[in-house]
Amino acid sequence: MSETIKTRVAACGCGQLSAEVRGEPVDVYLCSCTDCQRLSGSSYSYQAIFPADAVTVKGERKVWRHHGDSGRWLDNVFCPNCGNTVVCLGEVGPEIGICVGAFADSDFPKPQRVYWALRRHRWLRLPEGAELFDTQPGL
Repeated sequence: MSETIKTRVAACGCGQLSAEVRGEPVDVYLCSCTDCQRLSGSSYSYQAIFPADAVTVKGERKVWRHHGDSGRWLDNVFCPNCGNTVVCLGEVGPEIGICVGAFADSDFPKPQRVYWALRRHRWLRLPEGAELFDTQPGL
């Protein structure tokens, strides 16, 4: 009996930019750094990390490259029509980050860790059992 590999599709608000992912994420996290707060327009970003060979990105896109506190670059890949970020690529590794909200899947796995926990909005209730970090190691 063969195991079925789950496929999910993340998309921007207008649906023009999408990312199809195969399999389960290798990591799921929240980040409350000030860059993620500004980028998401919320109090944190919610990211899922997948191996690069498990992700297929389709549609027109623009890239905004910026640098984290470590000095390493991070590319936010977004739709030129609606402006929603769907994909994130970092200098630190071959994996690809997908904005979990772009999946519109209420059953998506909960975050395993919270980066920049000290910068989170104080009202934010953190997921039970999530590992907390004051920074984001490696970025």
